Amino acid sequence: MDWLAEDCKEQKLSRKPWCVLIIDDDKEVHKATKLAMKTFEFQGRPIEFISAYSANEAKQVLSQRHDIAVILLDVVMETDDAGLQLVNYIRNELKNSISRIWLRTGQAGLAPKNEVIRNYDIDGYKAKTEVTLDSLHHLFYVALRSYRDICRIVNYKNGLAALINTLIKVDKLRDVQDYTTHLLQYLCEVLEAYEAELIVNHQEAVAINIKIRNCELVNEHISSHPEQTLTALINQALETKCVQYQGNFAAIYHKAGEDIESVVVLCVDSVLDDEAIDLIHVFIEHVSILISKF
Repeated sequence: MDWLAEDCKEQKLSRKPWCVLIIDDDKEVHKATKLAMKTFEFQGRPIEFISAYSANEAKQVLSQRHDIAVILLDVVMETDDAGLQLVNYIRNELKNSISRIWLRTGQAGLAPKNEVIRNYDIDGYKAKTEVTLDSLHHLFYVALRSYRDICRIVNYKNGLAALINTLIKVDKLRDVQDYTTHLLQYLCEVLEAYEAELIVNHQEAVAINIKIRNCELVNEHISSHPEQTLTALINQALETKCVQYQGNFAAIYHKAGEDIESVVVLCVDSVLDDEAIDLIHVFIEHVSILISKF
């Protein structure tokens, strides 16, 4: 049954695809784009295409999906400026400033390039006659990098807000037993708000260990995970004094002052990014300072 275990592991580690919305009344444009980008990946993640053949169809999709990274938008559909009106709808009515919008048109004369780029919040503009395989790849690399970076900023902001709220709660804990009961729960709130790198589909704080002068003060773990594995990983992080990965576990080491050493173990689907680790360090730093006062 080894093959079954391997398949399950691969499925668990699969990364969420980038969502791309094609809005065009020409079905051949949809087919050609999907065919050209069939094997394209960015940061190990494939593309999931969604098709809409009118501005009204696109509005329905946009009202239901909030993870659209890139929008390839035709200008001329139901009307000569249907695409431009849709840009205003996305940016001003939906207040969606994150999705990257690239206009593609077969009738550039109806929407002059310089005027459109100046007046509408878009990332690029191409005539359909200019689109080649290389230009499509270039478009997707640029758009997805931009989307990724904007999401990082938004997620980090959300993570900081959750961190501040969590630290306020931590300040109100009365004793070490209160800390032991609530710390993992509070850390999970920060991780959920952050969504590291948009790659980690699942992340959960499963263990925390805090030592003061080599005396174990907090040692809490979720019983559904193997204690022996977690203990070994915590000891490895303490020994190496850096982040350690083993299977689906990540152990983040932190030292506060001369006497306090801490390790948090997360269950993740991929390597954490630096911003997520920074949030965890701030959380542990604050907790360590407070707990040393008990």
